[in-house]
Amino acid sequence: MMYVVGKIVKTHGIHGEVKVKSETSFNRFMIGSILYIEKDTKKIPLEITSHRLHQNMDLLTFAGIEDINQALPLVGLMLYIEHNHQELNPNEYYYEDLIGINLYDEKEHLLGIVMDIRELPHGILLEANIQNKIKLIPFVDAFIQEINLEEKKIIIHTIEGLL
Repeated sequence: MMYVVGKIVKTHGIHGEVKVKSETSFNRFMIGSILYIEKDTKKIPLEITSHRLHQNMDLLTFAGIEDINQALPLVGLMLYIEHNHQELNPNEYYYEDLIGINLYDEKEHLLGIVMDIRELPHGILLEANIQNKIKLIPFVDAFIQEINLEEKKIIIHTIEGLL
């Protein structure tokens, strides 16, 4: 199965480096890893040859992409990884698995649905639609009591002012 791990937002310099907005909470951009882009309905593999962080963005180079002219056609494309769920450590999740999942309080009353994941310098937030309002819930153990991907539900600990 293929999952989105980032989006190429622009080139960086003239030597084929690209700036990537990460869509994952753990590092998928290790040297030697294979990522995929989709072009003309075909999945094209790209091997990462370098990775570094710059201004909260990932800068990557790929094998065979050696200058800006080769990198420019990649701008705007999504990066995918092929994986199965067994490779994740406990308490690690793919964003795609959390988006669209129902949120419940501790008494299992339906509160709303996860619309998106926001990755900020101070942590990860679940963006939820609760009673037609966008609410942000810190993705930390203090609030996230249980995640059940099979039942498509997250149980959260609610405190005054959270919702």
